Amino acid sequence: KKYLPENIIATFDDFDKELQEEPTWGVPYPFEKLTKMTYGIRKGEVVLITAQEKVGKTEFMHFLLHNLLKETKDAIGGLFIEEPRKRTLQAIAGIELGRPVHLPDSGITQDQVRKTVRDIVGVDNRLHLYSHTRSDDPETILDTLRFLAAGCSCKYVLFDHPGMAVFGLGSDNERIILDALSTKSSMMARELGFALIIVSHVN
Repeated sequence: KKYLPENIIATFDDFDKELQEEPTWGVPYPFEKLTKMTYGIRKGEVVLITAQEKVGKTEFMHFLLHNLLKETKDAIGGLFIEEPRKRTLQAIAGIELGRPVHLPDSGITQDQVRKTVRDIVGVDNRLHLYSHTRSDDPETILDTLRFLAAGCSCKYVLFDHPGMAVFGLGSDNERIILDALSTKSSMMARELGFALIIVSHVN
């Protein structure tokens, strides 16, 4: 029998196996028109959210996280590098309650915030929030992505944003490392079958 490495296919039977599954819609975005334009958030694909600074990319990601928690039962990973984990939890509770619960005059108690987060997330070990330290190098970020997907079975990972993981390494090094980080994380999403949503500044 002719030998082929396991990562190469060459027969009609193999092709048929690859083509068995019908194309499907992904999880809807919290915005109907965007869902129609993109067919939703699909596992194994990468979505890049890019815009100028201070226009609401992180807020957009908060809405995506809230929506994924409400629309699926899947485990979800969040790497919100520019904000503390507490702020991410407050954001999803605030979206649910329709109030800015991170502000002292929101009229919402911490007990209400905690209960809302529990209600949205549903069960322990479903939402995994990463805490970034300035000493974490890009390889640590990649290891974390792999751990979230392979070890925690996260089917959706929100990454806001990789530029902060390479900040301060010098402009030439930043660009090279950011390119490598983006490429490797995209390949990992395809390999492990999770949806990766990444935020990036336009610069």
